[in-house]
Amino acid sequence: MTSAATPKGARRRSLLIEAAGALLLEGGFDAVRHRAVADRAQLPLASTTYYFASLDDLMAEAAAHLCRNDEHGIAARTDAVPRRRRGNSATAGVLAEVFVGESTSIEELAARYELIALAARYPRLRDVVTERRHSLAAYHSALLAKSGRIAEPVHVGQLIAVEDGAIVGALGQPSVSPLDATRDALHEVVGVLAPQG
Repeated sequence: MTSAATPKGARRRSLLIEAAGALLLEGGFDAVRHRAVADRAQLPLASTTYYFASLDDLMAEAAAHLCRNDEHGIAARTDAVPRRRRGNSATAGVLAEVFVGESTSIEELAARYELIALAARYPRLRDVVTERRHSLAAYHSALLAKSGRIAEPVHVGQLIAVEDGAIVGALGQPSVSPLDATRDALHEVVGVLAPQG
């Protein structure tokens, strides 16, 4: 048994992942450095290289941790939506509320898209992005079905792309709400990509 597999090792590893995740939210991926993570976790600097093969591994674990937290919120919001037929406007509104979320911070939204952009440079992040994309597609399909909508997988992917574009565009404009921008963008396309069943 390696020390990372012991209860103490698992706790330390978890503390480092949480610390790296907090730094990622506060300052982006550039903020995730061995010393900063160790300081935040209140652990020796050597622990970052003991429990992780590289900084890339630590960043990937931190990104996966943030994605899981984000998905817990999405899952809870999806479960809270009652099953009923919705028109285009109501469906766009529900999708925006679930996948942007009123309580989701700008930092959390920025981290979502920084992760996607950096996946091109960091192979370890690609798996995290791919897994998240599959998860988001499943939640979209469930929510659309609850709204009396039909959507092929390719169209679900297109809806996600519309959401992504609206959110990224809003992040660059402090006066624009990502929630409102997403709702408006989806309203234009939801009837075509996910018609009523």
